[in-house]
Amino acid sequence: MKKSFRLMGFTITLLLYIVSLGAYAQADAVVHVIELNGEITPAMSAYISKEIDYANISDANGIIIEITTLGGRVDSAVEIRDAILRSGVPVVAFVKKRAVSAGALITIAAEKIFMAPGSHMGDAEPIPLTDKNLAYVSAEFRSTAKERGRDARIAAGMVDKSLDIPGFPPGKLVDLTAGEALEAGYADAVCGSVDDILDFMGWSGAHVKEIEPDFKTSAVQFLTRYDVASILITVGMIAVVIELFTQGFGLAGFIGILAFALYFGGGILAGTTDYWPVFLFVLGIVLMLIEAAVPGFGIFGIAGIVSFIVAIIFAAPTPEQGLISLGISLLLTVVAVPILYKLLGGPRLFSRLVLSESVTTDKGFVATGGYDHLLGKTGEAVTPLRPSGTAVIDGIRVDVVADGVFLTQGTRIKVIRVEGNRIVVTGTSE
Repeated sequence: MKKSFRLMGFTITLLLYIVSLGAYAQADAVVHVIELNGEITPAMSAYISKEIDYANISDANGIIIEITTLGGRVDSAVEIRDAILRSGVPVVAFVKKRAVSAGALITIAAEKIFMAPGSHMGDAEPIPLTDKNLAYVSAEFRSTAKERGRDARIAAGMVDKSLDIPGFPPGKLVDLTAGEALEAGYADAVCGSVDDILDFMGWSGAHVKEIEPDFKTSAVQFLTRYDVASILITVGMIAVVIELFTQGFGLAGFIGILAFALYFGGGILAGTTDYWPVFLFVLGIVLMLIEAAVPGFGIFGIAGIVSFIVAIIFAAPTPEQGLISLGISLLLTVVAVPILYKLLGGPRLFSRLVLSESVTTDKGFVATGGYDHLLGKTGEAVTPLRPSGTAVIDGIRVDVVADGVFLTQGTRIKVIRVEGNRIVVTGTSE
């Protein structure tokens, strides 16, 4: 009997020890929850990829990506997709509200997909819609779906509305609700919270490390958005125009510098802009300032404008985005110029290059005398006349033109005609 009690006590102790070990191990489990909220940009790609790599280095037990996005840049989404696929730590996606366009590609890349009630995913038609873009994006979606064992036809239907996908309306892009995704194998469960996902994945009791973008990431994310980039360029251009219409360097000049600094700085911090577009932009400004100081429109002005445009285009994440942003900015600036002209008057820069006031005697201007008094006078050529040159006549140093002959320096000359400011001379022995 005693042996039976001892054996039972040993068994209970062993079971309690095993349970305690399991609880201890569970308490040590860590799950990283990464927020993906807003437009998918290069800054967002860098942030998500960095956090996935960090979770792998720190031996996390799992990664949950909370997704709420209307999409963004496909190349940035592809970078996030690649980071998910190469992760040694299980990555699951939690669609809290919507995973549209490029966000759908990221969602499909996850090992498991969870969707909140009322959420949806899909609608990933590329913009601009060209055959090349359609083929590329469709291939990315199909290959990602196949990698995760999901129906590639549904993934293709999210991109190409011309495809006939069984169970979905013809001529429409596939956009899955939570229930439809669950039925189609594109969602593993409908969950209302991260805790529900932790329970489903067997991670309940794990330490949850919630990760949100820091201030730098949020700022860069904001500055590299399509609309914000266009606004910054527009503000910079309009500020330059205001500087042309006002005296001195003032608030508009500082605002212009700040706007362009934010435009280029955001790209540099996001890793999409090299330093050479910044140098080209500064060079363009310098060339245009030189042109402003020299009357007329010449090589400095043309080179400055070209440098300015090229810098803005290639400072963007892609030349296409740069062209779009620049086009929008130019349009808004053209609309703003007449308004500024009416409010501020003519540009001070042009007033230095163009005579805006008539020179009349009633305003006190007196014309200087001509060279008629030199007619018949003699002098000496102080430079060779081929046929023009310089001579001293009646003690005055003037520009003259020889009458059809070459006269050497030191030749005695005589004024034979005066045509306005043109003094015509000939050689003489007097």
